[in-house]
Amino acid sequence: MFRRRAEVRERLLEVIEKFRQKGAVSPDKAMTIEELGLPPKFKEAMQRRLGQLDVFVEVNGKYYLSEERLKEIKERLAERRGFRRW
Repeated sequence: MFRRRAEVRERLLEVIEKFRQKGAVSPDKAMTIEELGLPPKFKEAMQRRLGQLDVFVEVNGKYYLSEERLKEIKERLAERRGFRRW
């Protein structure tokens, strides 16, 4: 189970980096899945759990990375980890 979680995390980090490298980090810089070089499964994943994160935002069939939302999630996870250490 933990191995699978690590694989998912690694893949997510790769996708985040791809958005950054391509510059798709704002609504006006949004790109299609093809332009980003992502597999068709990305769109399917967006309809499931990946889309619920709101890290990747769709605008008229194009996607961009919400750095703000990513930061919020990272902060929330850091808070939870800190709480568990008590």
